[in-house]
Amino acid sequence: METLDILEQNIIKLLEKVETLKQENEGLTEKLREKEDEAKGLNQEMENLLVEKEKVNQKVAQLIKCIETF
Repeated sequence: METLDILEQNIIKLLEKVETLKQENEGLTEKLREKEDEAKGLNQEMENLLVEKEKVNQKVAQLIKCIETF
């Protein structure tokens, strides 16, 4: 009977560990989703800044042309 008790204890510990790992996995999955959303936002911001940079470059080029004509 002692062997069965040890086996039962090991199974219970294993099931508890599985439950803990499932919870940790859920938490990590949620953090991953948050980081993915954050990365998407940063990528969008970077694209916006690149567009703005191009507009500024065009305006500077126009100003330089205007100055050169004087």
